[in-house]
Amino acid sequence: MVSQILRCTIAACLISLCYGSPATPQQAAKLGNPALLEKVQFPMEWTEAGAPKPEAMVTLQIGLKQADIKGLQKRLMDAAHPDSSNYGKWLSKEEMEKYTSPTQQSVDMVKVWLGAHGIFDHSISRPTPDWMEIRVPISQAETLLNSKYSLFKDSVTGKTMPRTTEYSIPRLLHNHIDTIQPTTSFHRNIGAQPSTNATESTAVQKRATCDPDNITPACIRTYYNVDYTGNGKAGLAVTGFIGYSASHSDASTFLSQYDSGNSGSNFRDGSIGGAQNDPSNPTLEGNLDTQIALSLGHPNPVTYLAVGPNNDPDNQFGDELVNLGNYLNSQSNPPTSVSTSYGGEENGFSSQYLDRICNEFMKAGSRGVSIFFSSGDFGVGANGEANCNSGFYALFPASCPYITSVGATQFYNGVEYAAHFERNGSTGGGFSYHFGAPDYQTRDTKSYVNNNLDSSYNGYYNPNGRGYPDISLVGEYYDIILNGGTQRVYGTSASSPAWAALISLINDYRISIGKSTLGFLNPMLYQNSAARSALIDITNGNNRGCGTNGFPAAAGWDPTTGLGTMNFAKLRKALS
Repeated sequence: MVSQILRCTIAACLISLCYGSPATPQQAAKLGNPALLEKVQFPMEWTEAGAPKPEAMVTLQIGLKQADIKGLQKRLMDAAHPDSSNYGKWLSKEEMEKYTSPTQQSVDMVKVWLGAHGIFDHSISRPTPDWMEIRVPISQAETLLNSKYSLFKDSVTGKTMPRTTEYSIPRLLHNHIDTIQPTTSFHRNIGAQPSTNATESTAVQKRATCDPDNITPACIRTYYNVDYTGNGKAGLAVTGFIGYSASHSDASTFLSQYDSGNSGSNFRDGSIGGAQNDPSNPTLEGNLDTQIALSLGHPNPVTYLAVGPNNDPDNQFGDELVNLGNYLNSQSNPPTSVSTSYGGEENGFSSQYLDRICNEFMKAGSRGVSIFFSSGDFGVGANGEANCNSGFYALFPASCPYITSVGATQFYNGVEYAAHFERNGSTGGGFSYHFGAPDYQTRDTKSYVNNNLDSSYNGYYNPNGRGYPDISLVGEYYDIILNGGTQRVYGTSASSPAWAALISLINDYRISIGKSTLGFLNPMLYQNSAARSALIDITNGNNRGCGTNGFPAAAGWDPTTGLGTMNFAKLRKALS
């Protein structure tokens, strides 16, 4: 208690000394010696590729401590619990910010620190009250953070970006800052994969019946009993990270060939963190997301959110997930449903980063936004690890308890299985090593562990961790259009936008009968008997990965397909 009072007294004195005038290095020194805030080991797939130019510009994003984040968590779980009298009473942006805004002392202390380095109010932006952003050369960032940046290259995607594996800030600021990015975060797109099988004939491409090797919108509607055509009242967004783009003309061709009743629909381009969609250079993932969203979500308005930074190491505009969270949480009217195929292995992030980014999605859920992330395409091997000698891997943000994680299934002889993909892949899933199982899920994860896993699994997973995925949908093989031609693709990155699109239809229905959007879905899916009975339990298959068989599918929730797929008509009724 004495040390806390002393810290507060020092803070008050510093603020008093510096308010209205630039801080001096001597004043900033009273914040304490630099102390380590975050440290990680960079993932195996990344290699150091030299040093960035000292003059290269980076947008540092400073996550200020949120004044009452536990209060917001409690408020969210009340609004999301199916038996609560407050169910569906989501917060406005202003109401949410009352919980998440930092104290004035935190704001002032960080400004003292920045001022001592010649960074004053006119150079500081606030995308949301709990984030500050400054744009500085790499050389100045290194001085601020007592660190050294390197260029790191992802051997799989070829992406290069400046990162550091550790940084330090004055000890007194540890009480006021959660994280500073981009520093220690290493992400990767979990993009759809092209099938190695030959492109199908034109006759097969245009077929509207349910062929499990050629999934079309009509087939999904049939498989999952989709019984509702919307009114266009619920916004839907899909995201493209770091250079992924989507073609408007390919979307038009797709709708003409595979979903002619919805021909003429188009998506809107959105920009986050300096990124821009380039329709002339589309990617498989961008086209897949937009084409699924336009067909299954029709007539809801679809936005393709290009999320930066771009792939220019000399001009980085912050961290991708921070950028997405700030966009969603700064909008007065955010989309009702958002799908993202992006992530990294949990052990490649610091605990501070995992908590803060997960809380950003918790904030969006409290606003009535349903957030979906794909669960990965390499089973228990996360992003494709070669072995699991040290245990299975967990994927983030799929492991965040405040998002809905989506796995994949496949059909074989009319039966739905946990999906096995080409290249020894499978639907991703497992247990978090960082996040404990949330209250809404604990009964299910304990039941699965007790009834399905023997001692041979000991040491390979965290039996008390948050389990993922939450739900699944067919993930192979989708027919899409890329550069005017048909391409068969697979992956959980197909299942996630499909779930998001179908939930947007249920949001549309709820809005049409005067109800709120569904927002954070998980407590309802796990704890409401009518919603659970509308889900189709998948009990066949496993999620192989890193040279192992992974986890088996089983009755009830499992870490391969979650609670299962959906009977849309029953789910719409249960959720309305």
